[in-house]
Amino acid sequence: MITSVTLAGLELTDPVIPTDDGYGLHSVDGWGSPASTIAPTQRPRGHGAWAGDAFLQARSISLTGQAYFTAPAVGTALADALIAVATLDSTSLVVTESDLRREVRVRRDGDVVIKHTPVPHLFDWSVQLVAVDPRKLGSAVTGVTALPSVSGGMLLPTTVPFLLNSSVVSGSISLINPGTVAGPLRLRVDGPIQGPVITHVASGRSLVFASSLTLGVGEWLEIDVDARTVLANGQSSRAGWITSRQWPRFEPGANTFAFTAVAYSASARLTVEATPAWM
Repeated sequence: MITSVTLAGLELTDPVIPTDDGYGLHSVDGWGSPASTIAPTQRPRGHGAWAGDAFLQARSISLTGQAYFTAPAVGTALADALIAVATLDSTSLVVTESDLRREVRVRRDGDVVIKHTPVPHLFDWSVQLVAVDPRKLGSAVTGVTALPSVSGGMLLPTTVPFLLNSSVVSGSISLINPGTVAGPLRLRVDGPIQGPVITHVASGRSLVFASSLTLGVGEWLEIDVDARTVLANGQSSRAGWITSRQWPRFEPGANTFAFTAVAYSASARLTVEATPAWM
């Protein structure tokens, strides 16, 4: 059950009674799951069809409701505010169902309809939106690791051997995607390091950088997996230094990202920022 809808920060699910100034939301169409791009072709002289890979189409969303106001000037302000947030640029549509908050990035698609009615202090409204990325996104999760290492620890040859405590760094990050589709993934590698490698353990997909790629103290790489971009220090592209482009993904369920390198300092780090996603 949808309990809250906010477009560009404007709450559209208030008021609960039509004696307040605000918006009452009647329906949200298009919040299910968009159509597939699949286009089956009938097999000649046989049952069934051929079809390639299928993907989700853009998500079309229609919001409809009524606005209540206690004075004509307030009604004009409500209409203007609604038109303003249905922007031509990308903006946020947040839908909360019970306690699950999810977001899509939307743009205006079609008219913003303001229809005045014979009923005083009330108008009907509707907004047509499109999300070119159809995924419903949750709150991002993050993890940080150094490269694998073991330090300290000693086995003493006493009557009953015992091990002094050691410090172990696994060089991996485990994150959960509770959604139903792979979500956005951003990676950051901080130096000093040479030839970093990031692997999605379950799938074996590895992003491998050439050993000639070296980051010094205070230098880093920003990797946007969805956009397929790699920037050094937030500016210069380093995509040409990738020798294996098996881009890892934040898959539904458990994900472990392993971090290795040709050479590195103990201060080198991998940061993973991953966002759960639903169809």
